[in-house]
Amino acid sequence: MSPARTNNSADGIRADMLAHRTGGHWHADNAASAMVTSIEIDSRKCSDGALFVALPGAQADGHNFIAAAARQGATAALVATPDASCALPQLVVDDVRTALDDLGIAGRTAHRAAGGRLAGITGSVGKTGSKEMLAHLLRRLAGPAGSVASRASFNNHLGVPLTLSMLPDRPAPAVQEMGMNAAGEISRLSRMASPDVAVITCIADSHAGFFESLADIAAAKAEIFDGMDKDGLAILNRDDAFFDDLGTRAQAAGISDIVTFGRDEDADFRLLEVEPAAAGQMVDASLRGTAVRFALGMRNAHWAHNAMAVLAAVHALGFDPADAATHLHDFNDLPGRGAVLSGAFDARRITLIDDSYNAGPRSMQAALAGLHGTAPQILVLSDMLELGDGSAAAHTALAPPIMALRPRVIITIGAEMGRMAANLPCLGAEHIAAATPDDAIASLRDSACDGDTVFIKGSLGSGAWRVARAILDAFSQADPKIAGGANNAA
Repeated sequence: MSPARTNNSADGIRADMLAHRTGGHWHADNAASAMVTSIEIDSRKCSDGALFVALPGAQADGHNFIAAAARQGATAALVATPDASCALPQLVVDDVRTALDDLGIAGRTAHRAAGGRLAGITGSVGKTGSKEMLAHLLRRLAGPAGSVASRASFNNHLGVPLTLSMLPDRPAPAVQEMGMNAAGEISRLSRMASPDVAVITCIADSHAGFFESLADIAAAKAEIFDGMDKDGLAILNRDDAFFDDLGTRAQAAGISDIVTFGRDEDADFRLLEVEPAAAGQMVDASLRGTAVRFALGMRNAHWAHNAMAVLAAVHALGFDPADAATHLHDFNDLPGRGAVLSGAFDARRITLIDDSYNAGPRSMQAALAGLHGTAPQILVLSDMLELGDGSAAAHTALAPPIMALRPRVIITIGAEMGRMAANLPCLGAEHIAAATPDDAIASLRDSACDGDTVFIKGSLGSGAWRVARAILDAFSQADPKIAGGANNAA
């Protein structure tokens, strides 16, 4: 790929620049006349200004949806084989996937050359929430330069270049989440994103089924250092069992500037106390020796811990963390990650605690522990996936916090959750083992009473989010204003 050139526009990417960055050519010399202002891999999400990337896939080939993208208003398409029957401008490249990577690398290169700094965030738990918290603060702190953050959970081999491709070539701070299912994946993403700051939230047994040990997971997360220069900065969890290992790996990558966060007395960004409040929690902390007290709109105490990592990243990006902390009062629980909504479900008024986006052992334990102030009458829990040989033990370990909540009804989806709930001793709760999410929805309709609180959590692939979606759809039908809170986990 040719070296990146200045795009000369903060508002999009010109047609000639797209061709330059990908090494492609415009089919029939029909170049896009308008700036590309977004890049999409789903034709249904295209709109005016979008470049549709026609990726080949195992289930469908994006080239079959070029016309659909055009009908949605796309400005152009990135293709390997042009559709001559479609008038949409098409940029032809040898390999669409490689071209998307090239766009990402070029976007970040131009952004960095203009003085743009980027924080990369990874970890076993809390990546997306921490990324959203940092993005929330940067929107308030960055001023006219603006800021950029990866969308939703765009943290893989497709999501990262999609974000990097549209980075502005001006000194706007950026934040990019990075995830993985296998060793080597974060290394590739880090080399593409070239983070100036790397945050590792924690090491836990999420995705343990893909690794032999937690040490292997830690090594894979430490790959975030691979794309950093030696003047980069690592932000590490001082409370984590793998803190020393991660610090050693950072130093081996040439990174000597290591900032710590956590409750440990030696943490640079130290969490001191957390108190529940009507609209979240009050947090006392020491930010490199400066005592601060601030309100955090999120309810669960583990978010106060993650806030220390986020404030450390704010400082690393050149902003005042104490000032930043004053802007966390209105950072609230996120859809699918603890958001609380009330509405009408089958003519009954219920409250939904929607933590349905995903789950691992550590996040499930933290979520259940955070419910004691508002113990729900109904739990809907689906299997935690990708845990390998440790799956049975991880599910069994949920029994004590569930028993402490004393729910009236437990609806489970999946064999592991079903086995755990069926063996709960002396609970007195009704256990309904649902074979599918649709069965769980039907059981919830039968079981819910007016005034109930319903807590929902499970791995994305095991379907708890579908139950949350059904509730949110019912809420929005009764009150359309609630629709904005719907979980987009699909």
